[in-house]
Amino acid sequence: MPELPEVETIRRDLQSLVVGQTLRNLQVHERVHLLKNATEAELKDRLIGRSLASVDRRGKYLLFVFGPETMALHLRMSGRLLTTPANHTKLTLAFDRTTLYFDDARRFGMLFIGNTDDLDGFEPLKKLGLEPFSDAYTLDAFRTLTTSSQEIKRLLLDQHKVAGLGNIYACEALFAARVHPERPARSLEGAEVEALYTAIPSVLERAIDAGGTSLRSYETPAGELGHFQDEFAVYGREGAPCAQCGSLIERIGQGGRSSFLCPGCQR
Repeated sequence: MPELPEVETIRRDLQSLVVGQTLRNLQVHERVHLLKNATEAELKDRLIGRSLASVDRRGKYLLFVFGPETMALHLRMSGRLLTTPANHTKLTLAFDRTTLYFDDARRFGMLFIGNTDDLDGFEPLKKLGLEPFSDAYTLDAFRTLTTSSQEIKRLLLDQHKVAGLGNIYACEALFAARVHPERPARSLEGAEVEALYTAIPSVLERAIDAGGTSLRSYETPAGELGHFQDEFAVYGREGAPCAQCGSLIERIGQGGRSSFLCPGCQR
């Protein structure tokens, strides 16, 4: 699923593609699964004729700000925003000069609409945890999270704790901090907490610079692929040697997901 770097890469592309244009029409081709708090008629009434002021992001949500109205879109497992039609188009947004097509083969995408002045109370956003690039992401705030007995990898994947992280970047950040994913969060010592606190935005920034990760369906609106998969230290590298110590990368199961780690660096 697209994680923070992929969503941020898409956001930056959309800034140049559609910001400043007026929404002339929209069509919803998948109402049952996609629309969460409004009908297609309500979306049209609230959005058509409005100029897109900006495209923002919180966690894994894209926020289309149309003045007083904000449309929040979560791509979930397989969602893509494209400038040409695809086989599983669920939403069409026709702007002055550009048409966006939301393609979602697995139909897990979610769309909400809310008041721009009350985003902190907006249902999909109000429970999100620390945003790694926000002013609220401080060492003290992060240290508070690690008082839990929860396994540190599972804690990082909890969007109510840290917003935007998914399996790929949690694995990579834990490796960068030399922390084993099964460690109880409260077992981390002060230096380890600080190392992980620093590693998370560092790994995310590197991934954004690489255009995100393309393993399955992810591509940018311009049809470009990400390249961070070429820089993986542990994710998906089971059986390969660690570039730091030479130990063979291992894969373990955690909560129904695969975690990748170096047994030499992450004891």
